[in-house]
Amino acid sequence: MLETTDPSLLSVALRMVWGLLIVLGILLIIYAFMRKRLSFLKNNQNSEIKIKEIRHIVPKKSLCLVEVGGQEFLLGIGTENITLLSAITKTPPQDSFQKTLASVENEHVQQKN
Repeated sequence: MLETTDPSLLSVALRMVWGLLIVLGILLIIYAFMRKRLSFLKNNQNSEIKIKEIRHIVPKKSLCLVEVGGQEFLLGIGTENITLLSAITKTPPQDSFQKTLASVENEHVQQKN
């Protein structure tokens, strides 16, 4: 008697479906992990703290522009610390260089007196 060792079409299809389900499950786990891990990059529109921009300078060191309550801060971020580099004040745009120069001269004269 000859015995066939060919698997039936049904068993091959079931193995293929199980393989696809396993791959899909792994992809969903990776997606959930990445979404949780990278959630700090998202800015909530109603949040008081907004990360406006991050610039990587060298590996493990970056500059971060953060807005808190309408005021902007420049932060230096390292592996073990975060340093406030500057509080940025927004000045209204001047009409011309001459007006800017005149206002700075007036402030300088007032400080001398």
